[in-house]
Amino acid sequence: MDTTPSRDGVRRTKSGPVLHTFSYRAGVRIRDSVLACDASGGSDLIFLSHADLIDGDGGDAGARRRLPRARVGRRKILTTDATLALSGAAGERLRPHALVAAYGRPFNLGEMRLELFASGYGPGAASLLCEDDGRRMVYSGPVGAKAAEVRVADALCLDGTFGSSRFVFPAIEQALESVAAFAAARLAEGQTPVVLAHTRGGLLACADVLARAGMALRAHRAVMAAAASYRAAGLVVPALARFAGGLAAGEALLWPAHARDAPALRRLAAPAFLLASGAAADPATLESARVDAAVPLSTMADFAGLLRYVEATGAREVAVLHATDAELCQTLRARGIDAYAVGPPEQISLF
Repeated sequence: MDTTPSRDGVRRTKSGPVLHTFSYRAGVRIRDSVLACDASGGSDLIFLSHADLIDGDGGDAGARRRLPRARVGRRKILTTDATLALSGAAGERLRPHALVAAYGRPFNLGEMRLELFASGYGPGAASLLCEDDGRRMVYSGPVGAKAAEVRVADALCLDGTFGSSRFVFPAIEQALESVAAFAAARLAEGQTPVVLAHTRGGLLACADVLARAGMALRAHRAVMAAAASYRAAGLVVPALARFAGGLAAGEALLWPAHARDAPALRRLAAPAFLLASGAAADPATLESARVDAAVPLSTMADFAGLLRYVEATGAREVAVLHATDAELCQTLRARGIDAYAVGPPEQISLF
């Protein structure tokens, strides 16, 4: 089967072209509509599914390039109020151009009927249902490991970052317990535990469990900024001190995984690194991660969870964004579903 990501909404097969609902151009596009999803531009209405797209995963400046540029009087940003609030200053800059919607409250926009509903990925994160001419289309964004709501759909686009059977995640609570156990054991041995994660939500979840275990915490400036935006949005975040080059005895450090090679980390005395991320379930990632331990901590659904989600929607057409490999598409096709990848010509690893 052809697994080349679709850019123009047409998958070319031996039997001829197949016109699909979703395509990719600087984000996911819904055919015959003004809608683009998690896009950096090119449309008059852009749906943003979660705050990491605005503020960057764990402070990753590269993610900020996906921020859509508002055009006065034209472009609108469709999202939740919490997503804007959790995005700090960047979200506030978008607010004058935002069409803010609440979960579970459908509204009409021209001929389309739209509804935002909880994706389960994190606070404020949403999926989008678009009904047009009797057809139901869902852009899920990242599907949460738990608390993800489902809508029946004819066509579905979902995030396939963990769309491979090598990704099997424990319950979030169990994973967080493992993070706390690692940090406690290393502190007892006189080492400095450094917790690495790929998302702001993952780092702050680790902060919460470590603080409840009685540990003092320092953090990278991006983690501090994320904590401030969470507090501004009314969420409870434990006390954090900004990392300024050194740690006192008994302190743990929270750090974005993408900044693993920061010079400041090389100056730490007796560091012990833990990767707390869904990527920790990938053997290839662990080989290059240079960590002492790993915990597959993810608020996103694993491979089995994605399959259950697709089944619950009843969709017979499924577009997979961020496809790590062909396995999810192949598995869905074996079940009689028209599954295809969407995205840039070359996928860039998130890990």
